[in-house]
Amino acid sequence: MLRARGFRNLAPLAFEPGPHFNVIHGDNGAGKSNLLEAIHYLGALKSFRGAKRDDLIGLDSDTALLDATISGGAAPHKLRVELGRSERRRLQLDQKRPRSSSIWHQTVQMVLFHPGDLMLAVGGPDRRRAFLDRMLEQIDPIYGSTLATYEKALRSRNRLLKEPSAERRSVRAYDAILSKAGAVVGKARARLIDDLEPRVTRAFAEVFGGDTPLGVRYLPRVEPTEEAITQALESSFEKDCARGFTADGPHGDDLELRLHDVGARHHGSQGQHRTIVLALKTAELDLLTERTGRVPILLLDDVSSELDRSRNRRFFEVLSHAGGQVFLTTTHPEFILLENDRVDFQVDDGCVTR
Repeated sequence: MLRARGFRNLAPLAFEPGPHFNVIHGDNGAGKSNLLEAIHYLGALKSFRGAKRDDLIGLDSDTALLDATISGGAAPHKLRVELGRSERRRLQLDQKRPRSSSIWHQTVQMVLFHPGDLMLAVGGPDRRRAFLDRMLEQIDPIYGSTLATYEKALRSRNRLLKEPSAERRSVRAYDAILSKAGAVVGKARARLIDDLEPRVTRAFAEVFGGDTPLGVRYLPRVEPTEEAITQALESSFEKDCARGFTADGPHGDDLELRLHDVGARHHGSQGQHRTIVLALKTAELDLLTERTGRVPILLLDDVSSELDRSRNRRFFEVLSHAGGQVFLTTTHPEFILLENDRVDFQVDDGCVTR
């Protein structure tokens, strides 16, 4: 059950979805993606559109409230998020303030696909790193804090490097933190990709069909050990001063995707790029299910427009076997090739009806 008030253009609602496929349909601009965004915010604590807090609060409201009960684990959890224009965000997990965002992320696992995720296949490495980091935050209790430590030290080091005459001693004061935290981050990503790779290639073959092989591997900027990162930072000091930022470390890592042993980013078709992203998301769903013991909530924004009819059918067959609760939006519910286990909701000018 999800209750929302003052969120985007959504009318006050008490939304009770079905246990498996929930098809949310309506015209463009009706509020379908706003409902999906509200559900996603409860898991990720941020907008998948990159919206700021004020943008999430309805034009006629000073506050927005999201309130939900999540079941499926050993016991149900109650989530509450209050957003105000002039106040800090307030969070409650089981009627208590959570000690950290990591605890929240491990309580609510979600996997999201929206059209902007095509950048995972065709965009820069930062999108793929964020994909890996988000997954690790949901399964590793210390990963989020370690990454935050690394990023804070990196910002401080870069700030010093931008000074006209950066002192080597002051800059190097951050190298030990970067090396220690960076090794943890890099090794965690490498282990994750080892587990992810066979799942991605299998999902790609199942949805795309044919004999086009997909290769997946980890490309670290520096070998993820304290010694290697320390040495890289020391040897690149003069160049870092000249360019005003730190070049080497896990902030430069990438998840490489290859088709027929050629980089997919520049050589794959649009259909292949879409299928690669859906394969990544399907693999994420599978891995999180295995690691956490429960199937994450899956959110699909307008996925029916991303695939042709045959791949659309194969994709939903894969999801049917995965189980779990799925929320998907579309302007054409007849394109969602599901015959059973679905509940349809219509959204019209922010009002949701079953």
